[in-house]
Amino acid sequence: MKSSGPRRSLVTRAGAIVAIVAVTGVVPLASPAGASTSTYSGIGYDASYPQGLSTPPLNMNFAIIGVTHGRPFTTNQYASKQWNAAPTGSRSLYFNTGYALAYAKSDTTTCKDLAPAQFQSSSATGHALSALEAAWAIGCSEAAWAIKIAPGSAAMWWADVETGNSWSTNVALNQAAISGMAYEIGANGASFGIYSSPSMWASITGAGFTVSGVAGDWQAGVTTSTCPSTGFTLNGNGLYAPVLVAQTGTLTGGGGTTYDADLGCQ
Repeated sequence: MKSSGPRRSLVTRAGAIVAIVAVTGVVPLASPAGASTSTYSGIGYDASYPQGLSTPPLNMNFAIIGVTHGRPFTTNQYASKQWNAAPTGSRSLYFNTGYALAYAKSDTTTCKDLAPAQFQSSSATGHALSALEAAWAIGCSEAAWAIKIAPGSAAMWWADVETGNSWSTNVALNQAAISGMAYEIGANGASFGIYSSPSMWASITGAGFTVSGVAGDWQAGVTTSTCPSTGFTLNGNGLYAPVLVAQTGTLTGGGGTTYDADLGCQ
């Protein structure tokens, strides 16, 4: 999408883990004070490093700003100014995701310590992580990085899940990483959504993967002028999440810069 061509104490979080269910858990918490709302109606846009400092399209209802630079653990150097240029009160954030064992070098200590509890294994500090636990810690740390570099406080965070980034052929590892992302976003008091397409999501996660507590989908590649009737991610109730945003085409900003056009589905 988004390549040109997207503290609380350990004691507090440990208490929340009791409510987590294995790989797919996420704790839905209230939105943080002062967070931007996440209302998606009318026409909006998304922006990240490819758009640079160009002026965004005018008269937009909402905006979604990417904090990373096409891959996990990178930084969109323009995010702060893009955030400030977005429609106040109806803006949210997204981050690029992926799974590769090399990403473990950027793991946070907190995510590594929390990972075993997700799989009902040893929760002792320093526990040697299994492959699934390590994948969960990577995803958790990707989300923690995104939150750390965020230009503002958003009530809604989107994980950009695309086949163009690094993923394992073992879908269980990909599932664990995405579950780690969902946990970390929820533990920070925000709602969690997935940006992808049905085909990319199926390729990366396989069939029947449930992300408990997912708030909704942001569907790429929508070619109609209406919102899809159902999403592609399964939530904890065994139902498909609603499509909150449909990426439908392009818009033009300052200097002829191209932006993705997004249709609000709420």
